[in-house]
Amino acid sequence: MRAVGRELQRAMSFATVVGHNQPIDILRRAIAAGRVATAYLFVGPPNVGKTLVATEFARALNCERLPADATPEQVEACDECHNCVRIGQENHPDLHVLRPAVAIDVKQAGAEKVSDTDARAIDAESAEEDEEDAGRMRTRKQRVYIELPDALIQTERVLETIQYAYARPALGRRKIVIVVSADTMDDEAANRLLKTLEEPPRDTTLVLTTARPDRLLPTIVSRCQVVRFHALSHAALRAALGERFPDADPGALDAATALAGGRYGRAWRIMDAPELAELRGELLDLAARTGDAQLVECLALGERLMAMPEAWWAATEEAEAGGGDSESERRMKLEALEALAKSSPDRISRIQMQEILDVLQTWYRDLTLLRSAPGSELVINADRGEQLAALAPLYSPAGLVWASQVIEEARRELTVHHANLRLACQVLMVKLIAARRRR
Repeated sequence: MRAVGRELQRAMSFATVVGHNQPIDILRRAIAAGRVATAYLFVGPPNVGKTLVATEFARALNCERLPADATPEQVEACDECHNCVRIGQENHPDLHVLRPAVAIDVKQAGAEKVSDTDARAIDAESAEEDEEDAGRMRTRKQRVYIELPDALIQTERVLETIQYAYARPALGRRKIVIVVSADTMDDEAANRLLKTLEEPPRDTTLVLTTARPDRLLPTIVSRCQVVRFHALSHAALRAALGERFPDADPGALDAATALAGGRYGRAWRIMDAPELAELRGELLDLAARTGDAQLVECLALGERLMAMPEAWWAATEEAEAGGGDSESERRMKLEALEALAKSSPDRISRIQMQEILDVLQTWYRDLTLLRSAPGSELVINADRGEQLAALAPLYSPAGLVWASQVIEEARRELTVHHANLRLACQVLMVKLIAARRRR
């Protein structure tokens, strides 16, 4: 389960994936020709759909109804056979997905009863105090992995994945191992994976995804077939969302498009989480307020900004914890997320602040665009078009450049220098208020 920004995972097919026509064509041709590579490297922006396409690749490759002489155009998951359904659920013996994650142990009460002897062995002291209730509930711990942007892929998990990769396929034609955000592997893990790529397992294909190929070992990159992914344009994403949600409020579609940053799966999830759109509205109101605020208001505005990460986290996780999981799995994930938020609140706030700064950056990007090209149709926050158009002439080009720079400075202070969150928010508000006056 991805705690921040996990890509949409729902049963689809190549034909229904929005965008990514070139990567999909490469994969279709490889399957049709029977020349599937032993390793691919999917490169593209975070959460743009790389893992989704990799999963569809695994489904199409192992579809039980795929003709032996299929043309590239015919290479498609049927969405109905055993392999297609289970791979789409990430619950298939020939699919393994490894993601950077933090392990959280969640206590879970099971319904299994135990005998007097077993009960005393499990907890002798408790059994002596309550011998009449030897069939009490057994408490177990369930490990739940929570994906975070600052999490790493540890060596032990890579070793488990390598061992899995060398096993023969159980049900399908070929095993697929997907390593998400492969650049987050530690050095030892990366070198272990490199050895696997040098002596690739038979009947297994590894798909590595990354937004930062420069952080991978060059020797890993050289042993993979690189496939590049690109974000959708603002207009294309808005059109695709409108087609998917024909009855949705246009304002909600505009907000989801602006928040998604060209990522269709993310936009789809935002439509299921209206709280995120509301928080975006509050954040843009705050950004607009800096245009005529007095410097003495910086503390109050900074406090408002500092309160947003917690609310953003809650809205995101409530929407994402469900997915296709059972009710018990959903409950465990929510408990794990709650435990993580309690044990590491500062870490969570810093992570969520990155998304908030992304939204702020789009506001000043739009002001800069409208300052130089009034009436431009390339505005990201299209639902705030009139407000942006009215504010843009009030800023100087230098002031808008300054605003963008101080947002990136705040990001760097929080992530690299671990600055105090409250102070960083207050300083940012001071500088954004000053941006209007900068000439």
